[in-house]
Amino acid sequence: MGFKVLIKDLSNNKEWVKSLNQPIFFIGRSSSNEVVLNSPKVSSRHARVMVRGEKITIEDLKSTNGILFNNEKVERSADLSFGDSVQIGDFVISIVGEDFKTEAPVEEEQVEFKFDPFAYVRPFLAPINDFLEDASISEIMINGHDKIYIERKGKIEKTDKKFASEKALVAAVKNIARALGKEVSEINPRLDARLDDGSRVAAVIPPCALTGTYVSIRKFSKKALTLQDLINFGAITQDAIDFIELCILMKQNVIVSGGTGSGKTTLLNVLSSLIPDNERIIVIEDTAELQLQKEHILRMEAKPADKKGRGEVTIRDLLHSTLRMRPDRIVIGEIRGGEAFDLLQAMNTGHGGSMSTIHSNSPFDTLSRLENTTLQSGIQLPLKAIREQISSAINIIVHTKRFEDGSRKVNFISEVMDLKPDMSYNLQHIFVFERTGKDENGKVFGELKFTGNKPTFLEEARKAGFVKKGSFLDSIK
Repeated sequence: MGFKVLIKDLSNNKEWVKSLNQPIFFIGRSSSNEVVLNSPKVSSRHARVMVRGEKITIEDLKSTNGILFNNEKVERSADLSFGDSVQIGDFVISIVGEDFKTEAPVEEEQVEFKFDPFAYVRPFLAPINDFLEDASISEIMINGHDKIYIERKGKIEKTDKKFASEKALVAAVKNIARALGKEVSEINPRLDARLDDGSRVAAVIPPCALTGTYVSIRKFSKKALTLQDLINFGAITQDAIDFIELCILMKQNVIVSGGTGSGKTTLLNVLSSLIPDNERIIVIEDTAELQLQKEHILRMEAKPADKKGRGEVTIRDLLHSTLRMRPDRIVIGEIRGGEAFDLLQAMNTGHGGSMSTIHSNSPFDTLSRLENTTLQSGIQLPLKAIREQISSAINIIVHTKRFEDGSRKVNFISEVMDLKPDMSYNLQHIFVFERTGKDENGKVFGELKFTGNKPTFLEEARKAGFVKKGSFLDSIK
């Protein structure tokens, strides 16, 4: 949807109009802004404006002289309607519909908008702009101003790019934080944020970063991968997908586990396509990353406290709200802490078919990690009770691994069984990746093979009509 920005300079009564059709634009003194106001009273990057349907939000990016709306200073952001006016320095600005008639001269012709998720961080990251454009690069890692690495096709490469100085890199991180509505300083030296396309930006500055400023940008893939893509990559087999689909239809609770960068989020996104279309899914995340391929989906994101420690909303809080919103399935982006206990409770009280991810090194380690995160809930339970909760709530573990050639593959699909008599965990592996070697270029070869172990719910699935005649699953005796 297009619109017009009307600008009037009160110092000389000059008026002009700019036509735009992008949902986010910036106002400031710098030429990198979409609306440029050439005045010392205007900060270089003064404000960000978001236009979504009939709703307009203007956000002060910690400018020197602020924004006035209805003769009052905007503390952080303000909601506007079409036709409302704000004042920045000596300029009065209004946003109106594209059909609005005005005699003010047009500043320039409207150009077709091409969505750029890095638009408002790009001005601060000149040395790595080429990497932001390159679709073959999945992650950019900055280890101080003069050491920049990239990940391409699963392998890390050092580049010759560098920032002018450590001071310039710190300034870039602080400006990125402001553009995203956050703050980074020595008191708050960490940044964890996402861009509009789901890409993640994480940064740590001194004094916590000991050898310079550290930045990691994990780019969100523009192409949504499909099940067939994973098969073509050699990440999984059709038989394994058929089995996971059966697990989902049977409302088995599934945990996708693996190490950092092993493809957990990507795999969960793809597996979500197997969920029946008529089900209501609620997704809860700390930082929104998941892009589940379904229509009836509600997405929620945890909210950190403000500068005064107010208004924090945790994953646990959102999970409590979710249970009152009639979910068919609950998906938690990543289990990191005490929310594990609440998820286990939900899984054990009728909310089957739930899914999540967790960092771990093996299927058995996944259960130990769930144990540790459950203990972080603050609920005092004996270890026996926690293990009973975990073994009854978690049905299937899909474990992924990143191999030395950069490839990411599913290397275990395991069923969680009842606890052993000594109260230790009991798993039966349904699929295991068998490695056969690698070629002269280091490419890993192998196959995800069925172990012959019969899933405990297979007969029930047959009775429910979920096992197709003549299929791989039908051949299991």
